Amino acid sequence: MQDKCRTIIKNSKKEANFLLELTKVISNINTSHLTSKDSLKTVVQEYTRLSESIWFKHSCNVNITKCSKTWWNKECQISLTNYKFSKKIEDWRIFKEVVKKTKCLFFDEKIQEIASRNCRP
Repeated sequence: MQDKCRTIIKNSKKEANFLLELTKVISNINTSHLTSKDSLKTVVQEYTRLSESIWFKHSCNVNITKCSKTWWNKECQISLTNYKFSKKIEDWRIFKEVVKKTKCLFFDEKIQEIASRNCRP
């Protein structure tokens, strides 16, 4: 089974641009005329439309498979490409080191996130 979703890579330039553009849009929405439910509904619809357009501008489609790895990043891809190109054992070792470092960083972050969410050390 293969699904697709739109995503923005965390801590990337695209994410920074998305957040910057979204904050500009939010600050430019006119909320001075909110006097009824209808006017509130109009403002919310405008925000939804604008945020969706910004999301689609900065996000990209990715395929999600049962083998997808959430910790995989560009550095992993570059080192794997280097190994595939050279077929040297040194490049394989570098790839394995990059993967190990990336996994550690990713899962340490997840552990911290879960610990802070559960209010436990």
